[in-house]
Amino acid sequence: MVLAFLVTGRVGAETQKDYELPEYVVTASRNEKRTVDVPVRTQVIIPGQIELSGVVDLGDLIGKYVTGHMHKFSGMSNPVGLRGLRSESHGDDVKGYVLILVDGHRMGTGNAAKISVDRIDRVEVVKGPASALYGSAAIGGVVNVITKKGSGTPETTLAAEYGSFDYRKGRISSGGEWGDRLAYHFTASTMCMDDFQVPEYGRVHNSSENQSRVGGNFTFSAGENHEFRLGGNYAELKGEYPSWAAGTYSEYDGTRSDHFDKSHGYADLEYNGGFRSGKLRWKGLGYYLWDLNHWYYRGWDGTPPNDNQTRSTDTTTGTDHQLTMKLADWNALVLGFNLEWLEKKSTAKSGGADTIPFTPGMTYETQSLFIQEELDLLENRVNISLAGRYDRFSVETKRPDTGDFESFKENTETYDHFSPKAGMGVKFFDEALRLRTNIGSGFKTPSADQLSAEYQKDATTLYRGNADLDPETSLTVDIGADFYHDLFDIGLTFFHTDFKDKIVDTTYTEGTLYVNSWKNSGDAEIEGIDLDVNWHIGRTFDIDPELLFFTRITFNTKFEDKKADTDLLYISDYEVKSGLNYSYDTFSAALSHVVVGPQKIENHDSWPATIEEKKAFSFWDLTLTYGFLGSFEAHLNITNLLDEKYEWVRGYIQPERSFRFGISYTF
Repeated sequence: MVLAFLVTGRVGAETQKDYELPEYVVTASRNEKRTVDVPVRTQVIIPGQIELSGVVDLGDLIGKYVTGHMHKFSGMSNPVGLRGLRSESHGDDVKGYVLILVDGHRMGTGNAAKISVDRIDRVEVVKGPASALYGSAAIGGVVNVITKKGSGTPETTLAAEYGSFDYRKGRISSGGEWGDRLAYHFTASTMCMDDFQVPEYGRVHNSSENQSRVGGNFTFSAGENHEFRLGGNYAELKGEYPSWAAGTYSEYDGTRSDHFDKSHGYADLEYNGGFRSGKLRWKGLGYYLWDLNHWYYRGWDGTPPNDNQTRSTDTTTGTDHQLTMKLADWNALVLGFNLEWLEKKSTAKSGGADTIPFTPGMTYETQSLFIQEELDLLENRVNISLAGRYDRFSVETKRPDTGDFESFKENTETYDHFSPKAGMGVKFFDEALRLRTNIGSGFKTPSADQLSAEYQKDATTLYRGNADLDPETSLTVDIGADFYHDLFDIGLTFFHTDFKDKIVDTTYTEGTLYVNSWKNSGDAEIEGIDLDVNWHIGRTFDIDPELLFFTRITFNTKFEDKKADTDLLYISDYEVKSGLNYSYDTFSAALSHVVVGPQKIENHDSWPATIEEKKAFSFWDLTLTYGFLGSFEAHLNITNLLDEKYEWVRGYIQPERSFRFGISYTF
C-alpha cells in the first residue's frame, strides 16, 4: 500500500468542519431563496462533505452523494444521471438529458469528470424537469456547480500529494477579501497517475492520466447594490484508455497505446445589481465555453494511434439576463432571456490520411425567453411558483474540415418549443412540515444533423435529416413532504415521468442508396420514490463532536419502454448513498457507502448485442484529516476500502483499494 499527500482546499487547518445545511438555495428558482420557500426539493453537497469526499472530480462526487445512474468509463469519461436519464459526455451538452451548470450557466460539457472539486464551493442538485428555466437537456434534472468566490482574510494554501499507482499532485490556492470591494479565489494544480490496478485482473495497461488545471474568480463591489464577477477555468486533460485483449474479462491488452485529450475551459463575466431599494434586481451573464474531445487509436490494420484520430471541438458564446421585480412582499416576477451560439467542428484521420469524421460540423443558434411568477401567500405559509420558457432554435449541418464526400448540402432548419412548470408548497407547524407538489415538462432538442443533414459519404450511403422531428419531451409529476428540525431533516418524494417522442435511427432504400435518417418512435414511463435523510447525531445527544449521518435512497418502481413492453436499460432497481461525517477540534473523518442495485444492460461482447442483468454492487470509502501546528493539515484517503470488484459500466472495472496521503500548509 502506498500513501499519498492531499490538500483539503479549506483555509485554517485547525477549524472544526461545519456540516450545517444551507438556509438558501438558488438553482430551483434562479434566485436566492430560503430552501423551505422553494416548492422543489434541492439536494446540496456542502463544503464539509466536498472536503472529505476524497474524490478528484464532479463525476465521482455525484457518484458518492447523489442517487441516479452514473455511467463511468475509463479515460476521464463520466456522464451522470438523474431520474433514469443522463448527461451527454461528448460535447453537444444540449443533446443530453441532464444539464450541468457552473454558476448558473451551461458548463459546455456533460462529462462530469472534466470538473475538478478544487474549485467547488457547493453543488446544488434539482431532480426532475427544469426546462422551464434552463431549456434543452434539463429533463432528468440540473446539477449546478457553485464555485468558490473568496471571503475573510486572504490566505494561501500549498499542498502536495502522493498515492497508489504513483499518483502525484501539487496544488496552490489562495482566497479572501481585499478591503471592502474586492474578493478573489484562485487555484492551480497539476496531477499525474500511472496505470491503475483492479481486483482479479491486476494492472490495467494503458490507463495513465495527466491533468493540469487553473481557475478562479475575482469579484468587485462597485457599491452597496452593484457587484461584478470575472471567472474562468482551463483544464488540460490528457491520458490513455485501455482495451481488453480478447473480449471482456480476458486480460488487458499490454500492446495498446491509445490516448486522448479532453481539455476544457470557460470564461464568464457576471453583474448583479439592485435598484429601487432592492425591489428590482438585474443579473447579467456573458460566457464563453470551449470543449475538446480528441481520440488517438490504433487502426484495424495496425497503424499507430497518431495515424488514426477523431476530434471534435465545441465552442459556445452566450449571454443570459434576468430581471427580478418585487411587486409586493408576497409577489416576485422574474423575466429573462438567453442567447447562445454553439459551433461544433469535427475532423478525422484513418491510416494517416484525412477522412470523414463520425459526425459532421454543426451550429446551433438559440433565442430564449423565460418568465416565472413567485407567490408567497398566507404569511408565507403557501409558496406557489409558475414558470415557462420559449426556445427558438436555428440549426445547420456543416461540412467537416476533413473527408471527401460524394455530395454535401449545408442545410438550415428552425423550430421552437415551449416548456411550462408549476409547483406549490404548504408549510405547517412553524415550518416543521412542508407538503409540496410539482408538475413540469422537459425537452431535449434534436441535433443539427438529425434535423438538417443532407450528405452522401460514398456511392451507397446517404445521410438525410428529418425536418419534421419533434424534440424528445417529458412530463413529470412529483408529490412530497419535508420534515425540518434542528436535529434532522427528512425529504420524501414520489415521482412519475411520461417520456415521449424518443428519437431513433431509421434506414430505408432509395434506388441504389441506403438512406440513414431519424424518426420519433417510442414512449416510456419512469416512476419511483426518493428518500433523503440528514441527522445531526452529536446535537441529538448533546455531545461536542459534530457528527452527521446522511442517506439518499431511490427506489425505481417502474421504468418501462411502452413500445417494446420491456424494462428500460441502465436504470437500477434501487440506489443507496450513505455516510457518516465526524469532526471534533482539528480531527475530521468521513465514512461513505454506496449501493447500486441490479439493472438491465446491453452486452456488446457478441453481435448483435444481448440484454442481460448486471448484478448489484457496493463499495466503501474512508477519509481522515488532522490539523496541527496551527497551519498544517494531514489527510488520508482510502478508496474502495474493502477491495471490492465493482464497475459502473460493464467492462470498466474500478480500481482496487488505493491510498492517498497528503499534507497542506496554509498561511
